[in-house]
Amino acid sequence: MSASPLPETAALAARLGVPAEHLRALDGCAAEDVALLDDAVELALRAEDRAVSDGLAAAVRFVPRPLRGRARALLGVGRG
Repeated sequence: MSASPLPETAALAARLGVPAEHLRALDGCAAEDVALLDDAVELALRAEDRAVSDGLAAAVRFVPRPLRGRARALLGVGRG
């Protein structure tokens, strides 16, 4: 049977939302390298979330003023 994945690989798989078996190619990598990749993925996902939030907030500015409150509520965007 195959060995269980490194804890770092399991953490990366969880962050990506994929089974750890999909990351078997990383089994030969050093744990520190996998942890570094996990950190980079986390930063990229945070940056993507922030970009989406900023984009939605910018889009709300194009909605006519009387409807902005409703648009913010529908999109889950705070005032900004």
